[in-house]
Amino acid sequence: MHSQNQSNFEKYDELVWKAMIQYKTKDYKSSLNNFKQAFKILPNDSEDDHFYAAAAALNLNNDSEAEKLIIESIELINASKNYFLNFEEFNSFRSRKLFETISNNYEEYQKTFFKNLSHPEIYEEIETLFRKDQEVRNNGNSMLETDEKNINRLIEITKEYGWQEKGWIILWHQRGTYGENNNVWSFFKPYIDQQIREGKIRKDFWARFEDEKSIQKYGKQLYGMYWSQYKEWPIIDIENVDKRRESVGLPPLWYMNKVYGINLPKEYKTTANSG
Repeated sequence: MHSQNQSNFEKYDELVWKAMIQYKTKDYKSSLNNFKQAFKILPNDSEDDHFYAAAAALNLNNDSEAEKLIIESIELINASKNYFLNFEEFNSFRSRKLFETISNNYEEYQKTFFKNLSHPEIYEEIETLFRKDQEVRNNGNSMLETDEKNINRLIEITKEYGWQEKGWIILWHQRGTYGENNNVWSFFKPYIDQQIREGKIRKDFWARFEDEKSIQKYGKQLYGMYWSQYKEWPIIDIENVDKRRESVGLPPLWYMNKVYGINLPKEYKTTANSG
């Protein structure tokens, strides 16, 4: 995937994939360099990527760079403080002063994030919708009424302010009707498809929805998004799964094994799994 017409997401992801493989093989210098090149393209895409980049810097004893990257993840992305406190790759370095400094000033960095939002009230409202979504699932109450209210409000917000990334979970909870011509999908399917064509949303947006639909229909996955359930839900035409994944901007399955330790299906074979 090296087309001159690559979206910024594709350029960013290729650099991050390289950086993650280099991180896992302890080539921290190259890893940090590729992460930093990626952040020049999309500076506010992923707290996870910023944290791994910071961990690479820590392994190089470059504490000032690590501190800068972590602070950027808060000010640009609103990285979760709980995630910061529990990110495993930081554990060997938590006695270093930068962790105390960042922890003590976390809320100040978050204020910078909110100050730079065009519509902080919409960001907060999406957070509220997300909390309601989780509360009804955790307390055993009926989800249908809350889900209907949430999705209708998400449609209104999207029409006026554009797609909100944290709205994904609200849309995901409509997956049972994915593919139907109802009020939810008659709006979101063409809207998201257009955003993908314009390079504003990643091409893999629908991959999990498509896998879910395929599982319900055939008991098998198309893209292998359900990593821990390959035995229960095997992959259709597994010989070509990496081609399908590439077509929607996903890394090959061997990457998921190399970087995240995902157990691959025994039927999966590739000459590329050496990295």
